[in-house]
Amino acid sequence: MRSITAVTLFLFTVLGATASHATYTWTTLDNPSVTAGTSLNGIDGTNMVGYYTDSSFIWHGTRYDGSTWTTLDHPSATNTSLTGIDGANMVGNYTDSSGSHGFLYNVNSSTWTTFDHPSAISTYLNGIGPDNMVGYYEDSSGEHGTLWDGSSWHTLDHPSATGGTQLNGIDGTNMVGEYTDSSGTHGTRYDGSTWTTLDYPSATLTSLTGIDGDNIVGYYMDSSNILHGTLWDGSTWTTLDYPSATATQLNGIDGANMVGYYTDSSGSHGFMVTATSPVPEPATLLLALLGLALLPRRRRR
Repeated sequence: MRSITAVTLFLFTVLGATASHATYTWTTLDNPSVTAGTSLNGIDGTNMVGYYTDSSFIWHGTRYDGSTWTTLDHPSATNTSLTGIDGANMVGNYTDSSGSHGFLYNVNSSTWTTFDHPSAISTYLNGIGPDNMVGYYEDSSGEHGTLWDGSSWHTLDHPSATGGTQLNGIDGTNMVGEYTDSSGTHGTRYDGSTWTTLDYPSATLTSLTGIDGDNIVGYYMDSSNILHGTLWDGSTWTTLDYPSATATQLNGIDGANMVGYYTDSSGSHGFMVTATSPVPEPATLLLALLGLALLPRRRRR
């Protein structure tokens, strides 16, 4: 009985570990007006935001609600990119004759609000929560991570950064992004008091772009200078490359759904990838073994 019980427990352990490994469903999502490429940068529920490029290589902000694409261009812009979404509010960046500006757009009121850091030459907003926004700004000394808390700006530079800090995503008090020092570009997480470096093993570059709870998405570059999408779940890195893609970048996450873009021979394409946990196929065999283990055994004489 002990041997059967041991085998059963072993199989439970192995199959339980197998069942916990997610499988991934990929869906290409290209704006129908696109001629040069689509990128999806943020997701909240069924709503996704990003940008597409037209035949004149102009960027247009876009929102996809699961069935309909809507173009959203800042009225003063020559280029618009949407980068993050939280409910009816979206953040992004636009360029005009004076440079790059961050903005907040509310889909219910159709209002655009420009947010420029007071010390900035250029401002970029990349992520949004219920009460705050994150991004970075450029001044004469370089790039600086920044947080808008609803009433004031806060500069948030990684203490080891020599080449700049960017913040790309926010969830509660946790923010993710990247910083550059003499050894390269590193992914980083900031919880409001402590900076943690998160580099994909063996990567030459790591950037973190979105966060939802313990899960963080981003991308890394390998020694062949190829970009790969990646997911960090708090303990394990998972590479997520779109099948047949030459490069993949993950930009946003909400629950089991992640968005980004990939490139192939025809250009750049937006996508959503959904994680699901498979049911182990040998479940019937496992139950049979369990029943066998629980049967009374005749003692040997």
